[in-house]
Amino acid sequence: MELKRILANDTKSATERAMALYGRNVLVISNHTVGGQTELIVALDIDEQTLDSTVSPAHQVTPVVAPASATLAFAQHLAHAQAPGKELQTTRQEPTLAKVDDERDYLRSREIMDLIRDELASLRREISLSQKTTGWQASLNLSAEVEDLMTSFTQAGMPTGLRTLLLDTVKDMRSEHEALSAVRNQLEDIARRPSLALPQTGVHLIAGPSGSGKTMMVMRLASQAAAQLGADKVAIVSYQDDRTGAWAHTQTLAAQSGVECFRADTPAALVAVLNRLSDRGLVLIDSSGSQMAERITEVQTACPACETHAVVSADASSATLRRVLRSSGIRWNSLMVSKLDESVQPWPLVEFLCDNFLSLSAASDGAHVNALKRDLSTSALVEMAVAQLSRAPESIAPIQVAKPMPIKLQPPTPRLSAPASPRGLRGPFN
Repeated sequence: MELKRILANDTKSATERAMALYGRNVLVISNHTVGGQTELIVALDIDEQTLDSTVSPAHQVTPVVAPASATLAFAQHLAHAQAPGKELQTTRQEPTLAKVDDERDYLRSREIMDLIRDELASLRREISLSQKTTGWQASLNLSAEVEDLMTSFTQAGMPTGLRTLLLDTVKDMRSEHEALSAVRNQLEDIARRPSLALPQTGVHLIAGPSGSGKTMMVMRLASQAAAQLGADKVAIVSYQDDRTGAWAHTQTLAAQSGVECFRADTPAALVAVLNRLSDRGLVLIDSSGSQMAERITEVQTACPACETHAVVSADASSATLRRVLRSSGIRWNSLMVSKLDESVQPWPLVEFLCDNFLSLSAASDGAHVNALKRDLSTSALVEMAVAQLSRAPESIAPIQVAKPMPIKLQPPTPRLSAPASPRGLRGPFN
């Protein structure tokens, strides 16, 4: 006998449902109200033949004489199964698509949390260094214009280390114009480096953090190369970019550039695609920002001759630049800067270029596929940053305040000075 549970809004509905499922002769065991609904417990008879067929495999034992090798293999298998933290190889199943998606979401969440921790650690370092240098700056006899200039440095988000270096340069100057000129010259001398040519031949990997504009940079480089080499000599490969709509977006942009695009989701597929594109003059690989170091290692293993270029936005923070370009352990061939039109204070990037010798190769300053800058230099980047700090009085147009027109008031009416009227009457009371 087997018990079944039925829930319905009322007893009548539950009974009708039980009869519809198990016949008119169904046996009702109990009837209760649970959570505002009627719970019906019914009993069903189980076929004896079905019961025998169900029970016999569990109780019937067939004697089998196993050879010694099989017994030894079973003992090893049992010992492996009883070991803590290990699973049977024979019962292990392949991960489902849902598990893979959950693992990717978990890794992305970990990367976001790591980035937040890096940003907080960088902020703590900035606060600590600022507290240590505040007393020294207060002891300097700065002019009013230079003091205002240093305040603008702080408001612009200039890192404390770079601000302290520049303060030591301008501490004896009297005017803002002289101080800005000294700042510009010093930064240009420190950050000066030769620029590299755009990728024209070979296999090149474009990598960087999420949201830095890697895909658009790949499309701009492909469009530039297609204009010189021909569209049939250039190819784009999207490698393990599993974001929603990413592949469709890549196909749309590639169609605008007239360049053929391919997709590879595994290292083996990437090797097959690169072998197929061996006759192309230039192959650009666009990678995902998630698990950047792992993706770069896989690409470099599949193609050891591949050159790797980093893409960062012009307004990237110090923590992002340190995490991507310095702490990742990746040997970058060049640095590409994106979103120049969106950034007005690229001071963390300027500080990074002052401390690291990584050549610039390309930049972008618009939303169009053809918005590629090939002539970006450290001098132009410094000039863009310094231009936002110039607050010379002559550059500010005086505000003209119009003189208000005199307002002529009408003379008061004689009614205002007339004696009050009795209640219920109108007009002056004589």
